[in-house]
Amino acid sequence: MTDEDPAQQLVRDRRWHWREGMRDVRGRRLVDLDLHDGSSEPDLTDYATAGAILGLLADTDSITDVVRDNGEWIVAVDLSGRLQGYIAPTLGEAAAWALLAFWDDADNPTISA
Repeated sequence: MTDEDPAQQLVRDRRWHWREGMRDVRGRRLVDLDLHDGSSEPDLTDYATAGAILGLLADTDSITDVVRDNGEWIVAVDLSGRLQGYIAPTLGEAAAWALLAFWDDADNPTISA
């Protein structure tokens, strides 16, 4: 994984899909997926978008915890039997990093000792 913007990484991944209720960085809320062109990134500062990304993680059964500590969000996931937390200033960004890590781990699993 790189330090590149996680929203940009999400939309380039073949497993990414928009869900109704998400907002893009242009401020457009998705109410009908058929009307969305997918030309911009998700707004990771939006709580509804963050919740939808957490839902995508929940669908994987890998999410273990979501915590707010000292003004930052931590989203923890199980990656091949090892717990990993992703910290960011917004819930959406922390969830995005965790989802990207889960996808990366699914493509390149490691076995914990």
